[in-house]
Amino acid sequence: KKIDQTSAGIPVLSRPKDKVVEPDKIASLEALLPTLQGHRVVYVGEQHDQYAHHMNQLKVIKKLHEAGIQLAVGMEMFQLSYQEAIDDYMSGRTDERQFLKASAYFDKWGFDYTLYKPIIDYLKKEKIPLVALNIDGSISRKVARKGLGALSEEEKKQIPPEMDFTDSDYQRDLFKIFDFHDNEHQLNTFDLFLEAQVLWDETRAESGHRDLARHPDRARVGLA
Repeated sequence: KKIDQTSAGIPVLSRPKDKVVEPDKIASLEALLPTLQGHRVVYVGEQHDQYAHHMNQLKVIKKLHEAGIQLAVGMEMFQLSYQEAIDDYMSGRTDERQFLKASAYFDKWGFDYTLYKPIIDYLKKEKIPLVALNIDGSISRKVARKGLGALSEEEKKQIPPEMDFTDSDYQRDLFKIFDFHDNEHQLNTFDLFLEAQVLWDETRAESGHRDLARHPDRARVGLA
């Protein structure tokens, strides 16, 4: 990636043109597999409470793994500070109950664990690394209330070194979400909402990039 500087002095990341798959031309997961195999990073989205979406995620992971691709799975459902708790469980040093408690799953994410359990069980069984992607929730909440400038020096060490606040399409889409909540004083608070969401998204991207850089021999599936 290349880093450019805007006239305002804000670091902006410029990337090669995105590569896309045309969904209307794909008949099945099997037909899509050759395309997926050609990329180091594959994101599989979800509505968090939809079990069918998680089963689709699991199918993608299985297909790539069974094709002999070395991969890790990054999950936004876990915060970076709990990676050790994840590693302890995946390696068998702790049991599931200890894992859920040590990772603060129910406090930090809260959605029914049975939605994700089949995926995590498969990763554990097949010894596929599970990587936490998300920033500490207390930091993102603080930014949403007071902005990035309110973070302490210690908290600033946990945020990505570059964040892009200049993407007009991103801002336009995000404002629709913000506007949907019918917030009062929208023009006063949208900037904070934008800062918090950029921090959230850039942290997940940076976490995934860092893992790929450490392990150049493997691909990554991102669940978000």
